[in-house]
Amino acid sequence: MTQLNWTLDELKHQLNIHEKIKGWIITEEYIHRRERYFLGENSQLAIDQDRNVHTKSTQVRIFVKLTDPARQGEISKKFFSALPLKSQLESSVEAALHTDYQAWDLPKLPASQEIPSITTLDPKMAEDIDQAMEECTSRISSCVQKKRNTLFNSAELFMAIHQRELHLSNGLTHRSAQTRIYTESAFSYSKRLKDGKIHSDEYMSTQWAVHRDHLPIEALFDESSDRAEHSLQVIKPQPGKYSVIIDSEVLLTLLRGYLSQLRAAYSYHGLPFIKEGSEFIPEATGDLLTITLDPTLNYGASSTSISNQGIIQKPLSVVTQNKVTSNLVDQQYGHYMKLEPTSTEGNIVIEAGTLSYQELTEYSPQVLEILQFSGLFADPHSGTFSSEIRLAKLHDRKNQTVTYIKGGSLSGSIRENFKGLKLSKSTVMRSHFSSEQSHGDGYLGPEYALITDVSIVG
Repeated sequence: MTQLNWTLDELKHQLNIHEKIKGWIITEEYIHRRERYFLGENSQLAIDQDRNVHTKSTQVRIFVKLTDPARQGEISKKFFSALPLKSQLESSVEAALHTDYQAWDLPKLPASQEIPSITTLDPKMAEDIDQAMEECTSRISSCVQKKRNTLFNSAELFMAIHQRELHLSNGLTHRSAQTRIYTESAFSYSKRLKDGKIHSDEYMSTQWAVHRDHLPIEALFDESSDRAEHSLQVIKPQPGKYSVIIDSEVLLTLLRGYLSQLRAAYSYHGLPFIKEGSEFIPEATGDLLTITLDPTLNYGASSTSISNQGIIQKPLSVVTQNKVTSNLVDQQYGHYMKLEPTSTEGNIVIEAGTLSYQELTEYSPQVLEILQFSGLFADPHSGTFSSEIRLAKLHDRKNQTVTYIKGGSLSGSIRENFKGLKLSKSTVMRSHFSSEQSHGDGYLGPEYALITDVSIVG
C-alpha cells in the first residue's frame, strides 16, 4: 500500500536502512508568514490583501556508495510528505548513483553543550505575530497620513517566523528559529515641466530586518517620498571617472560575492582564490578593510550556531588591515584538501572608518552618491560590477551644489576601485533575505563607503 503523509522519523529510518546510502543531511523548515499589501485611499491607509500562510519544506541531501570507495554519488532534492516516500527515495538514489564525486565524511557529532546559543528571534513577533503586525501597520498608517508633496501609492509588510531543524546521519539534531520582517513603500510625484506636459515618477524603497527595532519604517517612507519628488528634477551624468559613495546595502552585495574567493572550494575547483596572507584588495592605499565573519551577532540575518554540514560556527577574523587572515573551509572541502574546517557562515562585520558623511561628499571636487541602482550586477569570480543608475546625487564641492542624476550606467571592479576606499565612521546593521537561500545575508559596519575612479557612461 502506498504510504502518504509520512513522518520525519520514517524518512530517517528509510535512509538509514537503505543499503546504497552512506550518509544524509535533512533540513526541515516550518514558516509562519503574515503578509499585508496596502493602498492609499484619500490620504488614508487601506489594506488591499491580508494573508496568513503556513508552509513546510523538507530538503534531503543523500550520499550513496559507488564501486570505488574513494568516490561517492550525491544529490539534493526536496521531499514532499503528500507524495509516496519510497518512490521519492528510490528516484533520488538512482539519480545520485549517476553522479561521481570525491568521497567525504560528515564530522564527528559535536557535544550539545559546545553549540552556542544565538539570539535570532524578535520577542514580540515570536510571542504574537498578529499583534506585532498590527503595531507596525499603525506605524505605516501614521507615515501615510503625514502631509507630503507626493502621493502615496502602495506598501507591503511581511513578517515571518522560520523554524528550522537540521538532522545529520552522524546523529546530530539541531533546532533553531529566526524572525524576519520586510517592508516596502512607493510614492509618486507629478509636476508640469518646461514642455508644458505633466510628468510623474514613482520611487520605491525596501528593507529587511530580523528585529523590528532594526527596521526604520518612518525613515524608509520619508526616503521614498523625498526621492520620488526629486526624481523629476534630474539630469543625465557626464561620462568620466568619479569618486562614488555607496551605502551599506550595496557594500554588502559587493563584498558578499567577493568574499567567496576566500573559500577553499574556489581553490579546489580552480576558481579565483585569495589565499591566507595575501592582500584582500591588491595595492590598497585607502582605508584598509578589517572584516570578521560573525555567526553569533544578535539578530543578524546570517547568525547560526552550526553549519549545514555539522560544524560549530564561531566568529572568524577573515581580513585584518587588508591582509587575509583566514580562508573559509567547510567539512567537505576540508576533507578533500586535508584542512581543518572553519566557520563558513556569518554576518559580515566591518571595522568603521573615520570620516563623516559630509566629509565623504567633499572628498573629491565632484562626488557621485548612488541612491538607487536599477538592478546591480556583481560577479563574485572577477569582482566586477555594473548597473544603470536609478537615482543619484552629484555633490560639487567647487560650486557648492547638489544635483540629482538619473540614467547612465556605472561599472567597476572591487580589485581596482576599492584601492582608495574610504569608510564612514557611522555604522548600521543590515539584513537581506531571498527565496534562493535558507540563511540570509547580514551586515554590521560603515553606513557609507566611497570608492574611487569609477567609470560612468552617460
